[in-house]
Amino acid sequence: MKLDTDLETFRRELRRLKVRLTPQKEMVWRFFAASGRGYTLPEACQALKESSIGQATVYRTIKTLHDLGFLRYTHDPDGEHRYLTSQPGHVHLLVCRGCGQAREVTDCDLSTLEKLLTAQTGFQVEGHHLEFFGLCAGCSVQPAPGMARTGL
Repeated sequence: MKLDTDLETFRRELRRLKVRLTPQKEMVWRFFAASGRGYTLPEACQALKESSIGQATVYRTIKTLHDLGFLRYTHDPDGEHRYLTSQPGHVHLLVCRGCGQAREVTDCDLSTLEKLLTAQTGFQVEGHHLEFFGLCAGCSVQPAPGMARTGL
């Protein structure tokens, strides 16, 4: 499933959740929706500063959108959180370590693993955060030695 970047779906969900859609909130969401690989907090603050949105507003809006499930984060190679648009609900990310593009994965049945962990440790599992890393179809195609990549 592709990350949900439909503006009307976003607006409809905010109305359903009774969350006010401010121009700044919509601008922050649109900024993230324009990228399939997401942005770190510093990158977002720097880019949105040009639109006269201050750092505190960017941080607060990202937190709100994350808490509502419209933004998810993945860990980039530098260990920073990279935020991407998402749909509310339980999903996991499949992230290409080549180009940084991400896809949502909704199939998730870890109930057997959660039961095993509870039995082995006595720890009551309440949830999980799971990311998958690898190479997308485009990045996994390697050119032959000495040949340039043609995109075919």
